[in-house]
Amino acid sequence: MKILTPVRVIILFAVGFMSCNPDCESLLTTNIVVPTGPYPEGTELAIRANPAEILDGREIHLSYRSNNAVRTDRLDAEFRADLGATVVEIPFGVTPDASLLIDDPDCSGQLIPIGSQTEIVDPAFFLDNPLFVTPTPPLIIIPTPPVQVPTNIVNAWFSPNDRNYCIWFNPVQDTLADGTIIGLPQLLPPDSPNGQGPRNGSVELAAGCSHVPDSDNKLYHDNPVTGIVDVPNNYIRIRIDRTAKGLTVEEYEGELIGADQMPAEYDSGGACSANGDPEPFYMLLTSVQTGRQLVLFHVL
Repeated sequence: MKILTPVRVIILFAVGFMSCNPDCESLLTTNIVVPTGPYPEGTELAIRANPAEILDGREIHLSYRSNNAVRTDRLDAEFRADLGATVVEIPFGVTPDASLLIDDPDCSGQLIPIGSQTEIVDPAFFLDNPLFVTPTPPLIIIPTPPVQVPTNIVNAWFSPNDRNYCIWFNPVQDTLADGTIIGLPQLLPPDSPNGQGPRNGSVELAAGCSHVPDSDNKLYHDNPVTGIVDVPNNYIRIRIDRTAKGLTVEEYEGELIGADQMPAEYDSGGACSANGDPEPFYMLLTSVQTGRQLVLFHVL
């Protein structure tokens, strides 16, 4: 009969604990969704997963080359259950080529790449860039239900990040089987004159706030918008058709959100500049294709 000494008992217990650690679950990076790059310096990203809880408690790192060596820095990150994502901050002053990594403390103990290798670029990169048609907010917005909803969503909704960017909603009302009235932004008629502002339908517009006479060269000018705006149920799903600019159709899904949760950096009110108008209503949309947010405001 073999006698187990205390040291052997401790070793066997430790090995048994490592081999059947209940916290060790294989991390499937295919379940982790990283917004499409490149990323501007100093911006925030919302990294999502299915289920979102697999991100809780995990560190996010950024790997890049510095002085002919690979450097890996831990990013400022916060898991937000209300957003279903981890929000990370992209630093300034790193080399363009970079990769995001997530830690796997319970199983491999290694850092695992997520998303694709991408670039960290100056914000000027995004001006009139077909990869980034809509203004990219520097801060991730956490959606909160609005205290009140607007009586309608008709007319102009501006971006607080680029006041030249506007979506003009001109909906047609429809009634669902349960009696809910929704707005359906219509497609512009094909023979509508170009460059004459809002017509019959909804449209993505360059509002002229940049004081550039020829706004037709903007990639986001005069693009038809269709979809559903269900104000009573606070649900929005729209499609922006940019095929006339040689681009694709981009879909957005979102909701109306509370103004009290907006960061101070989002200075709203007025069309081309803030002018002390009453507190606006906010719309938060997320691109189905890229995962990037679009924030719009509207003053009745």
